[in-house]
Amino acid sequence: MNLSQEEIYSKEKHGSSIRRVILVVVMALFGMTYSMCNSIRYGFLADAFERRHLPGKVFGLLESSIILGFVLMYLSKGTELIMKRKRHRFIFAAILIAFTAISLSTGVVYLIDNNLLMLVLSFILRILQGAATFASNLLPVDFIHVHFPEQFDFVNSVALMGCFCGHGISESIGCLLYDRFGYVVPFIFAASLTFLAAILLLLTFPDTETYLASQDTDRSDNAVLDSSEKSNLPLTKALILPLMVIMLINANHGVLQVSVTPFLHENFGVSISYAGRCLTFLAVGMASGGLLTGVLLQSKKLSHYTVMAIGTGCLFVGLNLTFPPTFIPSLYKVAPKTAFPGVFLAGLGDPLVSITTLTALYDLQELRMGPLTPEVVTKITSIWLMGYCAFYFGGPFIAGFLTDYLSFSDSSLILSSLCVLSLMICVVMRTMTARMRIRNNSEKRHLLQDNLTD
Repeated sequence: MNLSQEEIYSKEKHGSSIRRVILVVVMALFGMTYSMCNSIRYGFLADAFERRHLPGKVFGLLESSIILGFVLMYLSKGTELIMKRKRHRFIFAAILIAFTAISLSTGVVYLIDNNLLMLVLSFILRILQGAATFASNLLPVDFIHVHFPEQFDFVNSVALMGCFCGHGISESIGCLLYDRFGYVVPFIFAASLTFLAAILLLLTFPDTETYLASQDTDRSDNAVLDSSEKSNLPLTKALILPLMVIMLINANHGVLQVSVTPFLHENFGVSISYAGRCLTFLAVGMASGGLLTGVLLQSKKLSHYTVMAIGTGCLFVGLNLTFPPTFIPSLYKVAPKTAFPGVFLAGLGDPLVSITTLTALYDLQELRMGPLTPEVVTKITSIWLMGYCAFYFGGPFIAGFLTDYLSFSDSSLILSSLCVLSLMICVVMRTMTARMRIRNNSEKRHLLQDNLTD
């Protein structure tokens, strides 16, 4: 049987079902490995810098310097320029290999005896790592838009599930390797896995154009952008509300990841390895939350903001189980045990908020400004990534500052109040979007009636 030209194109573009499954799995492994490179240090970072007699705010500022890399990459639009000229397979591999070398270097410079020189080099490398991380997060979303447009929510959640899982696994393994072999070995381990992932990408990923590049090609065939696309380029100011939710929640989550180890070690005398095992439950929670988010969003049974509110509630409970308030002595005494379900719930809640926010931003923009163009999709994804990463990696700075001046329990109360604020924003946004849908449906009905009358 002869295939039509459209069917041949579709088969070449999307491939067989087995190949599509392989692509999703490789994307999840991709996310897991680069997130391990980013997070391998978090479990033992406070202890390592304390041994060099450096205060918490120093290592917190160092870790948060990665945000400058995100900002520079976003302002320069470097990722977008690359995606308009290159193809997925080589972009993924090249960025991942560069990212591997930079991440390994951030561990090796710790061997330098001079604290000032070590910190200066660490700041520079962490900024470069931030630029590579920004591209590593934006490219998978672009890839999903090309190959899985109809299953975007589910595939994106699976890909991010690998990323979330890598964060938790790396902290657990990092603490174990640090306890036994010192500071540098965890970085060698994470970099080796990431390099293998880059090779796997080269072997399995199709040599297809990126989302932006393919859309540009289509437009060159159809001449110029029409007026509806041009009018869609501005972004609605309402996007700031869901962005506030993701920023608040990820600041909380970033603080939790860095603070669990010193909290259990200093207050209850448990080993670094024990705290690392506790962080394993964080990985399980994040993986479970990633898959659950994909199922909930793809089924469309719950609104974006309902899913976000559930995630916020999970993080609120998780924080208070991990760092119980001192005014509840019976709960505080068993903190080493309650920390396990606490970090699991926190891990479960983070993807419910983080993944959902991206699709909520798309939905909100479309409700307010009309159909989305590729430029707007890329711009929104970049802004979401800035909010997500900036505050997630800003967690170490906040954690270092809080632990220098406040107790862990006091810090937990502050973070819990941010969860409550996030929950209130979710309620406001759910009401707002419901009204916008009613208004848009009403306008469509009036327009249809006018057309019928004419």
